[in-house]
Amino acid sequence: MGRFLVALALALGFTVSAPPLAGAAEPTRWEITPCAAGTKALWLPREDRAGTDISCTTEEARDAAVLAARDSGSLMRMMNVAIALAQQASDRSLTPESPCVPGAKGAIGEAIGTCVAA
Repeated sequence: MGRFLVALALALGFTVSAPPLAGAAEPTRWEITPCAAGTKALWLPREDRAGTDISCTTEEARDAAVLAARDSGSLMRMMNVAIALAQQASDRSLTPESPCVPGAKGAIGEAIGTCVAA
């Protein structure tokens, strides 16, 4: 559990200390893809390499992935959990009108948003 907290602290430190985006150079918009009933856009920790993915899934499935990563003892997987949780928290402020960088993904409400050129 101690390693998990260290990974979480590191991830939040990088998230909080990252400079804000200067603004999109070209006009962009969020392309919204709704999730199926009973699911919502959630960030998931990857199992086999560093990083996260966004997917339409249930909170129960996401919680199971987080628990499996935590129980694995793998520092990389625990860091992935911390990053996924930070991304989910950051996405709470996203709206369809939010500025974005082409190619970025985010949870907009319960749907998946992909930033595209306007």
